[in-house]
Amino acid sequence: MNQRKIWFAGLVTATIGVGIGLVLAKIVESPFTSRHYQQLERIYMLVCGTGGLLVGTTQEALRQLQEKRDLEEKGQPPSSASKSNNFSSNKKY
Repeated sequence: MNQRKIWFAGLVTATIGVGIGLVLAKIVESPFTSRHYQQLERIYMLVCGTGGLLVGTTQEALRQLQEKRDLEEKGQPPSSASKSNNFSSNKKY
């Protein structure tokens, strides 16, 4: 599995989650003035960002595992091994 792709997908979805958290904090403003309600924006950002990170990394990892499984079912090696093998076996002299 490509760890860079997994973490990149996680960071992108975490960023989207933080944005959604900010929007939710502005839309659902609390009418209360208690100390607990004054930092809702930070809580929404944290919860949505963490959720986005989890969703993004899980989705990308599952996508890579499915791609690997599909290639194994076809009888082809995974993409990283097939690239190195294709160049040496496809040469015509």
